[in-house]
Amino acid sequence: MLANSAKIEAYFSHLVSHLGSDQEVHCVAVAHMVPNTMFFAPALNKLTKLSGILAKPKSVGRPEFEKLQEMFNVPSLSRDWAKDSERVVRTLFDLGLSGKSVVLVDIGGYFAPALNAIVEKFDGQILGVLEGTENGVQKYEANLPYTVPVVTVARSPLKLPEDYLVASSVVFSVEAILRDQAEILQTRTAAVIGYGRVGSSLADILRGRGINTVVFDTDPVKLAEAAARGFQANTRLEDALAHSSLVVCATGRRALDLRGFGMLQSGCVVASVTSADDEFDLGCLQPGYNREQVAPNMMRYDENRRTGRHFFLVAEGNAANFVHGAVIGPAIQLIEGEKLKAIRALIDGSFGPAEAALHELDIEARREVAEIWIEHFL
Repeated sequence: MLANSAKIEAYFSHLVSHLGSDQEVHCVAVAHMVPNTMFFAPALNKLTKLSGILAKPKSVGRPEFEKLQEMFNVPSLSRDWAKDSERVVRTLFDLGLSGKSVVLVDIGGYFAPALNAIVEKFDGQILGVLEGTENGVQKYEANLPYTVPVVTVARSPLKLPEDYLVASSVVFSVEAILRDQAEILQTRTAAVIGYGRVGSSLADILRGRGINTVVFDTDPVKLAEAAARGFQANTRLEDALAHSSLVVCATGRRALDLRGFGMLQSGCVVASVTSADDEFDLGCLQPGYNREQVAPNMMRYDENRRTGRHFFLVAEGNAANFVHGAVIGPAIQLIEGEKLKAIRALIDGSFGPAEAALHELDIEARREVAEIWIEHFL
Protein backbone atom coordinates (compact mmCIF):
# COMPACT_ATOMS: atom_id res chain seq x y z
CA MET A 1 0.00 0.00 0.00
CA LEU A 2 2.80 2.42 0.88
CA ALA A 3 4.61 1.63 -2.35
CA ASN A 4 1.42 2.24 -4.33
CA SER A 5 0.88 5.54 -2.48
CA ALA A 6 4.35 6.64 -3.45
CA LYS A 7 3.62 5.81 -7.10
CA ILE A 8 0.39 7.81 -7.06
CA GLU A 9 2.08 10.82 -5.47
CA ALA A 10 4.95 10.66 -7.96
CA TYR A 11 2.48 10.39 -10.86
CA PHE A 12 0.53 13.46 -9.80
CA SER A 13 3.73 15.46 -9.13
CA HIS A 14 5.00 14.58 -12.61
CA LEU A 15 1.68 15.47 -14.21
CA VAL A 16 1.33 18.83 -12.44
CA SER A 17 4.94 19.67 -13.32
CA HIS A 18 4.18 18.82 -16.94
CA LEU A 19 0.98 20.88 -17.02
CA GLY A 20 2.28 23.86 -15.07
CA SER A 21 0.83 25.25 -11.86
CA ASP A 22 -1.23 28.45 -11.65
CA GLN A 23 -1.82 29.53 -8.05
CA GLU A 24 -3.66 32.66 -9.19
CA VAL A 25 -6.56 30.45 -10.23
CA HIS A 26 -8.77 29.04 -7.49
CA CYS A 27 -10.73 25.83 -7.54
CA VAL A 28 -13.84 24.65 -5.69
CA ALA A 29 -14.39 20.93 -6.08
CA VAL A 30 -17.23 18.52 -5.38
CA ALA A 31 -15.63 15.28 -4.15
CA HIS A 32 -16.40 11.90 -2.66
CA MET A 33 -14.77 11.36 0.72
CA VAL A 34 -12.86 8.25 -0.33
CA PRO A 35 -9.18 7.21 -0.19
CA ASN A 36 -8.35 8.41 -3.70
CA THR A 37 -9.44 11.95 -2.87
CA MET A 38 -6.58 12.04 -0.37
CA PHE A 39 -4.27 11.98 -3.42
CA PHE A 40 -6.33 13.94 -5.94
CA ALA A 41 -7.12 16.93 -3.70
CA PRO A 42 -3.44 17.74 -2.97
CA ALA A 43 -2.66 17.37 -6.68
CA LEU A 44 -5.49 19.76 -7.51
CA ASN A 45 -4.09 22.13 -4.89
CA LYS A 46 -0.70 22.05 -6.63
CA LEU A 47 -2.22 22.75 -10.05
CA THR A 48 -4.48 25.54 -8.71
CA LYS A 49 -5.35 26.95 -5.30
CA LEU A 50 -7.93 24.50 -3.92
CA SER A 51 -10.07 26.90 -1.91
CA GLY A 52 -12.89 24.54 -1.02
CA ILE A 53 -13.94 20.89 -1.16
CA LEU A 54 -17.68 20.24 -1.28
CA ALA A 55 -18.10 16.80 0.23
CA LYS A 56 -20.73 14.58 -1.39
CA PRO A 57 -23.39 14.41 1.34
CA LYS A 58 -23.56 10.62 1.57
CA SER A 59 -19.81 10.36 2.17
CA VAL A 60 -19.34 12.86 5.02
CA GLY A 61 -19.31 10.09 7.63
CA ARG A 62 -16.21 8.49 6.18
CA PRO A 63 -12.79 8.94 7.87
CA GLU A 64 -11.42 10.81 4.85
CA PHE A 65 -13.86 13.65 5.56
CA GLU A 66 -12.18 14.56 8.85
CA LYS A 67 -8.71 14.33 7.32
CA LEU A 68 -9.61 16.56 4.38
CA GLN A 69 -11.39 18.97 6.71
CA GLU A 70 -8.07 19.51 8.49
CA MET A 71 -6.37 20.34 5.18
CA PHE A 72 -8.99 22.38 3.29
CA ASN A 73 -12.15 24.43 3.71
CA VAL A 74 -15.11 22.03 3.46
CA PRO A 75 -18.42 23.93 3.08
CA SER A 76 -21.71 22.03 3.16
CA LEU A 77 -23.11 20.66 -0.12
CA SER A 78 -26.69 19.88 -1.11
CA ARG A 79 -28.79 19.90 -4.26
CA ASP A 80 -30.91 22.74 -2.87
CA TRP A 81 -27.80 24.81 -2.12
CA ALA A 82 -26.41 24.27 -5.63
CA LYS A 83 -29.69 25.30 -7.27
CA ASP A 84 -29.68 28.62 -5.40
CA SER A 85 -27.22 30.86 -7.23
CA GLU A 86 -27.22 33.47 -4.46
CA ARG A 87 -26.26 30.87 -1.84
CA VAL A 88 -23.51 29.49 -4.07
CA VAL A 89 -22.06 32.95 -4.72
CA ARG A 90 -22.25 33.74 -1.01
CA THR A 91 -20.23 30.59 -0.31
CA LEU A 92 -17.65 31.64 -2.90
CA PHE A 93 -17.37 35.00 -1.14
CA ASP A 94 -17.04 33.25 2.24
CA LEU A 95 -14.12 31.30 0.78
CA GLY A 96 -12.41 34.57 -0.08
CA LEU A 97 -12.95 34.27 -3.83
CA SER A 98 -14.49 37.67 -4.52
CA GLY A 99 -12.80 39.09 -7.62
CA LYS A 100 -10.84 35.86 -8.23
CA SER A 101 -10.66 33.48 -11.19
CA VAL A 102 -12.37 30.20 -10.30
CA VAL A 103 -12.78 26.74 -11.82
CA LEU A 104 -15.65 24.60 -10.55
CA VAL A 105 -15.02 20.84 -10.43
CA ASP A 106 -18.26 18.90 -10.32
CA ILE A 107 -19.33 15.28 -9.76
CA GLY A 108 -23.01 14.69 -10.41
CA GLY A 109 -24.19 17.90 -12.08
CA TYR A 110 -24.70 19.96 -8.93
CA PHE A 111 -24.11 23.32 -10.64
CA ALA A 112 -26.00 22.48 -13.84
CA PRO A 113 -29.36 24.19 -13.05
CA ALA A 114 -27.92 27.49 -11.80
CA LEU A 115 -24.56 27.83 -13.56
CA ASN A 116 -25.43 30.81 -15.78
CA ALA A 117 -26.93 32.66 -12.81
CA ILE A 118 -23.83 31.89 -10.70
CA VAL A 119 -21.60 33.27 -13.46
CA GLU A 120 -23.71 36.43 -13.72
CA LYS A 121 -23.82 37.14 -9.97
CA PHE A 122 -20.20 36.30 -9.14
CA ASP A 123 -17.99 39.40 -9.16
CA GLY A 124 -14.92 37.41 -10.21
CA GLN A 125 -14.54 35.16 -13.23
CA ILE A 126 -15.82 31.60 -13.49
CA LEU A 127 -13.39 30.10 -16.01
CA GLY A 128 -15.55 27.02 -16.51
CA VAL A 129 -16.71 23.73 -15.08
CA LEU A 130 -15.28 20.24 -15.19
CA GLU A 131 -17.83 17.42 -14.84
CA GLY A 132 -16.58 13.90 -14.16
CA THR A 133 -19.64 11.62 -14.27
CA GLU A 134 -22.17 10.46 -16.84
CA ASN A 135 -25.20 11.35 -14.73
CA GLY A 136 -23.70 14.80 -14.24
CA VAL A 137 -23.16 15.19 -17.99
CA GLN A 138 -26.82 14.40 -18.58
CA LYS A 139 -27.82 17.16 -16.14
CA TYR A 140 -25.59 19.70 -17.88
CA GLU A 141 -26.82 18.64 -21.32
CA ALA A 142 -30.41 19.15 -20.15
CA ASN A 143 -29.62 22.77 -19.24
CA LEU A 144 -27.61 23.92 -22.28
CA PRO A 145 -26.52 26.49 -23.39
CA TYR A 146 -24.01 27.92 -20.91
CA THR A 147 -22.14 31.19 -20.97
CA VAL A 148 -18.90 29.52 -19.83
CA PRO A 149 -17.17 26.34 -20.97
CA VAL A 150 -18.25 23.03 -19.46
CA VAL A 151 -15.80 20.21 -20.16
CA THR A 152 -16.35 16.56 -19.31
CA VAL A 153 -14.17 13.47 -19.00
CA ALA A 154 -17.13 11.14 -18.41
CA ARG A 155 -17.12 9.71 -21.93
CA SER A 156 -13.37 9.59 -22.39
CA PRO A 157 -11.72 6.34 -23.45
CA LEU A 158 -9.40 6.83 -20.46
CA LYS A 159 -12.45 6.25 -18.25
CA LEU A 160 -13.22 2.81 -19.69
CA PRO A 161 -10.87 0.97 -17.30
CA GLU A 162 -12.39 2.86 -14.36
CA ASP A 163 -15.95 2.07 -15.50
CA TYR A 164 -15.14 -1.64 -15.67
CA LEU A 165 -13.41 -1.59 -12.28
CA VAL A 166 -16.29 0.36 -10.72
CA ALA A 167 -18.60 -2.39 -11.93
CA SER A 168 -16.24 -5.01 -10.50
CA SER A 169 -16.10 -3.25 -7.15
CA VAL A 170 -19.91 -2.97 -7.02
CA VAL A 171 -20.26 -6.70 -7.59
CA PHE A 172 -17.55 -7.34 -4.98
CA SER A 173 -19.39 -5.22 -2.39
CA VAL A 174 -22.81 -6.71 -3.10
CA GLU A 175 -21.34 -10.19 -2.78
CA ALA A 176 -19.57 -9.30 0.48
CA ILE A 177 -22.80 -7.91 1.94
CA LEU A 178 -24.72 -11.02 0.91
CA ARG A 179 -22.05 -13.28 2.41
CA ASP A 180 -22.46 -11.42 5.70
CA GLN A 181 -26.05 -12.69 5.53
CA ALA A 182 -24.84 -16.26 4.89
CA GLU A 183 -25.84 -16.12 1.23
CA ILE A 184 -23.82 -16.45 -1.96
CA LEU A 185 -24.30 -14.34 -5.05
CA GLN A 186 -24.93 -17.30 -7.34
CA THR A 187 -28.22 -18.15 -5.62
CA ARG A 188 -29.80 -15.12 -7.32
CA THR A 189 -30.83 -14.10 -10.81
CA ALA A 190 -29.90 -10.57 -11.84
CA ALA A 191 -31.29 -7.61 -13.75
CA VAL A 192 -29.05 -4.71 -14.75
CA ILE A 193 -31.05 -1.52 -15.24
CA GLY A 194 -29.14 0.81 -17.55
CA TYR A 195 -26.79 -0.62 -20.18
CA GLY A 196 -24.27 2.23 -20.35
CA ARG A 197 -20.55 1.91 -19.80
CA VAL A 198 -20.80 0.79 -16.17
CA GLY A 199 -24.03 -1.15 -16.71
CA SER A 200 -22.65 -3.15 -19.62
CA SER A 201 -19.59 -4.04 -17.54
CA LEU A 202 -21.86 -5.09 -14.67
CA ALA A 203 -23.82 -7.38 -16.96
CA ASP A 204 -20.62 -8.97 -18.29
CA ILE A 205 -19.19 -9.51 -14.80
CA LEU A 206 -22.38 -10.98 -13.37
CA ARG A 207 -22.78 -13.31 -16.33
CA GLY A 208 -19.12 -14.26 -16.02
CA ARG A 209 -19.80 -15.27 -12.42
CA GLY A 210 -22.40 -17.76 -13.66
CA ILE A 211 -25.41 -15.60 -12.77
CA ASN A 212 -28.38 -15.51 -15.13
CA THR A 213 -28.51 -11.81 -16.09
CA VAL A 214 -31.06 -9.78 -18.02
CA VAL A 215 -30.85 -6.15 -19.13
CA PHE A 216 -33.20 -3.18 -19.42
CA ASP A 217 -32.54 0.22 -20.97
CA THR A 218 -34.76 2.89 -22.50
CA ASP A 219 -32.27 3.43 -25.34
CA PRO A 220 -32.95 1.06 -28.28
CA VAL A 221 -29.34 1.32 -29.46
CA LYS A 222 -28.05 0.08 -26.11
CA LEU A 223 -30.66 -2.67 -25.99
CA ALA A 224 -29.63 -3.81 -29.46
CA GLU A 225 -26.00 -3.95 -28.32
CA ALA A 226 -26.98 -5.98 -25.25
CA ALA A 227 -28.98 -8.41 -27.38
CA ALA A 228 -26.11 -8.76 -29.84
CA ARG A 229 -23.86 -9.70 -26.92
CA GLY A 230 -26.20 -12.48 -25.93
CA PHE A 231 -28.21 -10.90 -23.11
CA GLN A 232 -31.94 -11.09 -22.75
CA ALA A 233 -32.67 -7.44 -23.53
CA ASN A 234 -36.02 -6.23 -22.24
CA THR A 235 -37.95 -3.30 -23.69
CA ARG A 236 -40.16 -3.10 -20.59
CA LEU A 237 -38.94 -2.63 -17.03
CA GLU A 238 -41.53 -5.02 -15.64
CA ASP A 239 -40.19 -7.84 -17.81
CA ALA A 240 -36.64 -7.31 -16.55
CA LEU A 241 -37.77 -7.29 -12.93
CA ALA A 242 -40.30 -10.11 -13.13
CA HIS A 243 -37.92 -12.97 -12.33
CA SER A 244 -34.91 -11.12 -10.89
CA SER A 245 -33.88 -11.47 -7.26
CA LEU A 246 -30.92 -9.07 -7.60
CA VAL A 247 -31.38 -5.70 -9.30
CA VAL A 248 -28.40 -3.40 -9.92
CA CYS A 249 -29.25 0.07 -11.22
CA ALA A 250 -26.82 2.09 -13.33
CA THR A 251 -28.82 4.87 -14.96
CA GLY A 252 -28.34 7.98 -12.80
CA ARG A 253 -31.91 8.91 -13.81
CA ARG A 254 -34.26 7.57 -11.13
CA ALA A 255 -34.27 3.95 -12.28
CA LEU A 256 -36.92 3.00 -9.72
CA ASP A 257 -39.88 5.03 -8.50
CA LEU A 258 -43.01 3.80 -6.68
CA ARG A 259 -44.14 1.87 -9.74
CA GLY A 260 -40.71 0.29 -10.21
CA PHE A 261 -40.33 -0.68 -6.56
CA GLY A 262 -43.79 -2.20 -6.76
CA MET A 263 -42.63 -4.52 -9.54
CA LEU A 264 -39.81 -6.08 -7.50
CA GLN A 265 -39.99 -9.72 -6.51
CA SER A 266 -40.47 -10.28 -2.81
CA GLY A 267 -37.04 -10.74 -1.22
CA CYS A 268 -35.23 -8.95 -4.06
CA VAL A 269 -31.92 -7.21 -3.29
CA VAL A 270 -31.50 -3.78 -4.92
CA ALA A 271 -28.17 -2.00 -5.36
CA SER A 272 -26.88 1.08 -7.17
CA VAL A 273 -23.64 2.26 -8.77
CA THR A 274 -24.30 5.91 -7.90
CA SER A 275 -25.95 8.05 -5.22
CA ALA A 276 -29.47 7.32 -4.00
CA ASP A 277 -30.87 10.73 -4.90
CA ASP A 278 -29.84 10.19 -8.53
CA GLU A 279 -30.92 6.57 -8.86
CA PHE A 280 -34.06 6.16 -6.73
CA ASP A 281 -37.16 7.98 -5.55
CA LEU A 282 -36.96 6.72 -1.98
CA GLY A 283 -39.31 9.36 -0.67
CA CYS A 284 -42.20 7.66 -2.45
CA LEU A 285 -41.75 4.59 -0.23
CA GLN A 286 -42.50 6.34 3.07
CA PRO A 287 -46.32 6.03 3.00
CA GLY A 288 -46.50 2.41 1.83
CA TYR A 289 -43.47 0.67 3.31
CA ASN A 290 -41.94 0.08 6.73
CA ARG A 291 -38.13 0.22 7.00
CA GLU A 292 -35.92 -1.93 9.16
CA GLN A 293 -32.12 -2.03 9.35
CA VAL A 294 -31.32 -5.74 9.17
CA ALA A 295 -27.53 -5.43 8.72
CA PRO A 296 -24.98 -2.57 8.70
CA ASN A 297 -25.39 -2.09 4.93
CA MET A 298 -28.79 -3.64 4.31
CA MET A 299 -32.21 -2.05 4.78
CA ARG A 300 -35.40 -4.11 4.57
CA TYR A 301 -38.57 -2.51 3.16
CA ASP A 302 -41.87 -4.25 3.98
CA GLU A 303 -45.16 -3.37 2.35
CA ASN A 304 -47.44 -2.20 5.12
CA ARG A 305 -50.45 -3.94 3.60
CA ARG A 306 -49.47 -7.18 5.36
CA THR A 307 -48.86 -8.97 2.07
CA GLY A 308 -45.48 -10.23 3.28
CA ARG A 309 -43.89 -8.66 0.22
CA HIS A 310 -40.52 -7.03 0.92
CA PHE A 311 -37.21 -6.10 -0.66
CA PHE A 312 -33.72 -5.20 0.55
CA LEU A 313 -31.77 -2.04 -0.31
CA VAL A 314 -27.96 -2.07 -0.20
CA ALA A 315 -26.11 0.89 1.36
CA GLU A 316 -29.30 2.97 1.69
CA GLY A 317 -29.44 3.14 -2.10
CA ASN A 318 -26.02 4.74 -2.50
CA ALA A 319 -23.15 3.33 -4.53
CA ALA A 320 -22.61 -0.19 -3.20
CA ASN A 321 -18.84 -0.08 -3.68
CA PHE A 322 -18.51 2.88 -1.29
CA VAL A 323 -19.17 0.41 1.51
CA HIS A 324 -15.60 -0.74 0.94
CA GLY A 325 -14.09 2.65 0.08
CA ALA A 326 -14.64 2.46 -3.71
CA VAL A 327 -11.07 1.23 -4.09
CA ILE A 328 -10.42 0.21 -7.70
CA GLY A 329 -6.64 0.47 -8.08
CA PRO A 330 -4.31 2.62 -10.21
CA ALA A 331 -6.63 2.70 -13.24
CA ILE A 332 -8.65 5.49 -11.64
CA GLN A 333 -5.60 7.74 -11.85
CA LEU A 334 -5.92 7.74 -15.64
CA ILE A 335 -9.15 9.71 -15.53
CA GLU A 336 -8.00 11.78 -12.54
CA GLY A 337 -5.05 12.78 -14.68
CA GLU A 338 -7.35 13.75 -17.54
CA LYS A 339 -9.32 15.90 -15.08
CA LEU A 340 -6.17 17.86 -14.26
CA LYS A 341 -5.40 18.23 -17.97
CA ALA A 342 -8.95 19.50 -18.60
CA ILE A 343 -8.70 22.01 -15.74
CA ARG A 344 -5.44 23.30 -17.22
CA ALA A 345 -7.23 23.71 -20.56
CA LEU A 346 -9.98 25.73 -18.86
CA ILE A 347 -7.34 27.94 -17.24
CA ASP A 348 -5.70 28.44 -20.65
CA GLY A 349 -9.01 29.43 -22.25
CA SER A 350 -8.93 26.55 -24.72
CA PHE A 351 -12.72 26.26 -24.98
CA GLY A 352 -15.55 28.61 -25.85
CA PRO A 353 -18.94 28.74 -24.08
CA ALA A 354 -20.89 25.48 -23.89
CA GLU A 355 -23.68 26.22 -26.35
CA ALA A 356 -24.65 23.16 -28.41
CA ALA A 357 -22.64 20.54 -26.52
CA LEU A 358 -20.17 20.03 -23.71
CA HIS A 359 -16.46 20.10 -24.49
CA GLU A 360 -14.00 17.19 -24.35
CA LEU A 361 -10.23 16.93 -24.65
CA ASP A 362 -8.80 15.68 -27.92
CA ILE A 363 -6.90 12.42 -28.42
CA GLU A 364 -3.49 14.09 -28.21
CA ALA A 365 -4.25 15.54 -24.78
CA ARG A 366 -5.43 12.15 -23.57
CA ARG A 367 -2.33 10.50 -24.99
CA GLU A 368 -0.11 12.85 -22.96
CA VAL A 369 -1.88 11.78 -19.75
CA ALA A 370 -1.74 8.10 -20.67
CA GLU A 371 2.00 8.25 -21.40
CA ILE A 372 2.73 9.73 -17.96
CA TRP A 373 0.44 7.14 -16.31
CA ILE A 374 2.26 4.31 -18.13
CA GLU A 375 5.61 5.66 -16.98
CA HIS A 376 4.55 5.40 -13.31
CA PHE A 377 2.28 2.37 -13.19
CA LEU A 378 3.48 -0.08 -15.85
